[in-house]
Amino acid sequence: MSKTQTKISKLISYWLRHKPEDGNIILDEFGWANIDDILAALKAKNLESTQSNLIALSSSFDKIRWKIDEVNHRIKATHGHSISILQEAEAQTPPLTLYHGTATKFLESILNGGLKSKQRQYVHLSETIDMAEEVGSRHGKSFIIEIDTKKLLDDGWNFYKTEQNVWLTSEIPPQYLDFEPWEFDIDKEMNNTFIKELKKEIGTAHVLSNEVKNLKVYAKHGPNNDCLFMNDNTNEYFVVHLTWSGKKEKHDWPLIEQYDSFEDFIKKRLLPDQHDWYLNKLNPISKEP
Repeated sequence: MSKTQTKISKLISYWLRHKPEDGNIILDEFGWANIDDILAALKAKNLESTQSNLIALSSSFDKIRWKIDEVNHRIKATHGHSISILQEAEAQTPPLTLYHGTATKFLESILNGGLKSKQRQYVHLSETIDMAEEVGSRHGKSFIIEIDTKKLLDDGWNFYKTEQNVWLTSEIPPQYLDFEPWEFDIDKEMNNTFIKELKKEIGTAHVLSNEVKNLKVYAKHGPNNDCLFMNDNTNEYFVVHLTWSGKKEKHDWPLIEQYDSFEDFIKKRLLPDQHDWYLNKLNPISKEP
């Protein structure tokens, strides 16, 4: 693609997705623009083109970005809108599980506020782990978030599917998100249960013996008894492997792992755990009969 074609492509996508008024372009309620208006806006930028050129340019993309109605001389962006448009297609039923790939630097924000559409109109979700991994890796170290679509459907969410097999839906609060294999949706009862057990197990010589009053449960590891505690005073994080014996343990039990920050925990524990989780999920070890 030439520099001129790249410039034309970026301008048209910008107008169709975000700022049609910058090109004196009017979109209908479904996001369609008149191609003649697009061509006039390009000409004002000293860029000459034709409908045939736009069709050829659209066909050259590695992914579908525009939808062109040759009969009615219209064009629209297929996804990525930050402006409000109506969906022409009816809502569809998605797979039971969809995935969202994100960079680890955004994890804490998502844990607190859920998935936001930000400049887009919808949250974008993928059908496969590989697709989500690719999306997440565009902005840094990738992390996969799972979404149970049945819960969202039951609570009134609608889902739409784009020509690129991307699923779109409204913003998703954190309680609908799964951060496998760790669970971050910790309620007050669960927090009290884990704190109570920790108090029973640690002895006076344990490194956490004087810190229990400052600890709260931040997450738990689904497959085992590991629990992530945060120290409210120091913002340190501790993964504690509770024994659930209900009594004081000997020596340095229960075993702990200490992390200087949540970012440190993500890098050294959360990411490796997720890697192993999906590795085993996608390639289960065959068991002897």
